Amino acid sequence: MPKLDDHDRADRRTRILDAAKECFVRHGFHSASMQQICAAAGMSAGNLYRYFPSKDALIAGLCARDMEEAAAGFAQVRRSADILASLEALMVQHLCGSERADYALWAETTAEGTRNAAVAALGLRVHGFIRDMLEDIVRQGIAAGALRADCAPRRIAMFLIALFDGLVVQLIRVPDYDPRPDIAHTMRLLRADLLPAKTKRPDPTQRRLRMPPSRVGVAPK
Repeated sequence: MPKLDDHDRADRRTRILDAAKECFVRHGFHSASMQQICAAAGMSAGNLYRYFPSKDALIAGLCARDMEEAAAGFAQVRRSADILASLEALMVQHLCGSERADYALWAETTAEGTRNAAVAALGLRVHGFIRDMLEDIVRQGIAAGALRADCAPRRIAMFLIALFDGLVVQLIRVPDYDPRPDIAHTMRLLRADLLPAKTKRPDPTQRRLRMPPSRVGVAPK
């Protein structure tokens, strides 16, 4: 058989991961079989097992792909002059531009992590990766003077992760839920808390209304 080049191998991996995602969402992690995934990918079990020997390996592949996509998004945030605006845009992009199957897969793997130590470890790896990326972005903002010097990068990163996770739950629970107003409202609160205090200039109106010091008891000159 002719050897596959890197591009063909990448295409096959993508096809297998897309098929696994479809089957996990449709049947659940436990009910989905490798045979069903092979059928969805349109390849034999022998070919599929060369790339992914188990369902845990498929979950690991899906997590790795998610981390690559997250890294690309965070790279755009790093290049932005307005970090908070870019984070807001990135959150809107993922929460409004993804398929419902992506949210269902998130819920499926999160639930599986409560029963499967290997999947739980993968979930922690993804969580730690995103947390560290967000922390670095906050530190970059502090160094550039775009965020307050006393910001706590870990606290902010954990808050943003909790916000994202909570909005995903709402998208799963409420089919017509639009997260954009809630994202915008939360980011306004973050700006009020995290942006450096601007130097306030005296209001000339207040200067005109200021009363002269009392001269009671002072003898006229």
